[in-house]
Amino acid sequence: MKKYVITIFSLCITTSVAFSQGSKVVVVSKQAPQAERPYNEAVALYNQKKYDAAITYLNNALKINSSYKNAYILLANIHQDRGNQLEAIRTWLYLSEKIQHKDSAYYMVSSIYYDMEDYKSALEYAKMSVAADAANYKTQYLCGLSHFRLGEYEDAIESFSNAINLKETAAEMYNDRGSAYYKVGQYEDAIEDYNEAIRIDGISLYYNNKGSAEFAAGNIEQAIDDFSTAIQLENDNYQAYLNRGIVKLASLDFAAAIEDFDKCVQLNDKSPTAYNYRGIAYFKLKKYQSAVINFDMAILVNPKYGEAYMHRGNANEMLRKPQLACEDWQKAAEMGVEKAEEYSNNQCK
Repeated sequence: MKKYVITIFSLCITTSVAFSQGSKVVVVSKQAPQAERPYNEAVALYNQKKYDAAITYLNNALKINSSYKNAYILLANIHQDRGNQLEAIRTWLYLSEKIQHKDSAYYMVSSIYYDMEDYKSALEYAKMSVAADAANYKTQYLCGLSHFRLGEYEDAIESFSNAINLKETAAEMYNDRGSAYYKVGQYEDAIEDYNEAIRIDGISLYYNNKGSAEFAAGNIEQAIDDFSTAIQLENDNYQAYLNRGIVKLASLDFAAAIEDFDKCVQLNDKSPTAYNYRGIAYFKLKKYQSAVINFDMAILVNPKYGEAYMHRGNANEMLRKPQLACEDWQKAAEMGVEKAEEYSNNQCK
């Protein structure tokens, strides 16, 4: 199964989903009809990753029986495994029209578009799959994920709720609905869903997300406890270190926050958010040169990180480098950071 992760800074909320192919490659009986014999050969070749030869046998099977469902499914899987996503989509759509297996075909098309990050198309076909079979929790769930990616959080909540009503024991769906509640500011609802996800499957990711909601709801100690539990369960969870550091920074425990940011960048040296917040912590400790170094790193990783430019400008001002400060504020203002524009207008000629 393939995992998808949605990351939202900051705090970091992750939404994970696993798509199953929904269509198993089946070896039919040796006594099966004539069309199924080349299909069996194709399955064996597919398992050996000999895709061209497998396609030849599938085409032979389809010449014998042009309505042979399993052959189309395997053909679509081969295209997908080879990265030929559009060919896979065409095969699934042909299957849906020719043999009328619309719900599963539309679901697979939706999941391919989702993997391609074409969320509008993913949502369109997920809805078509729901229209064909509203009782399939997977398609309701995929609707919710697509709405979430499009920023349509209220619609995501509705779709996730539909999926949960069909399968109440799926922890990931409670987690994802919790993330949608988080995005619309319904933190208590988010906490309730994260708690249910933890009850079903207490993995690190769910504790991390719950900690973010607890922090947003003003429950500082509980947030730190949740992030600490996330770290205990998965000691390389850099997002949990980052989030716990942010909470400690907000609690004015700057030295402890730096320790968490240090651990985060050890685990993921491509996190501009960690460098930025570590720079803020050093700034609060009046270690302005160290702050500049961290803002430099944040900008190196993400040259479009407007807040890092603004914060570096603040540090440069404290180092009595007004020209550099103004350059940074102006750059941040160009990137839409309103506070930086205010600094630039008030302090730069």
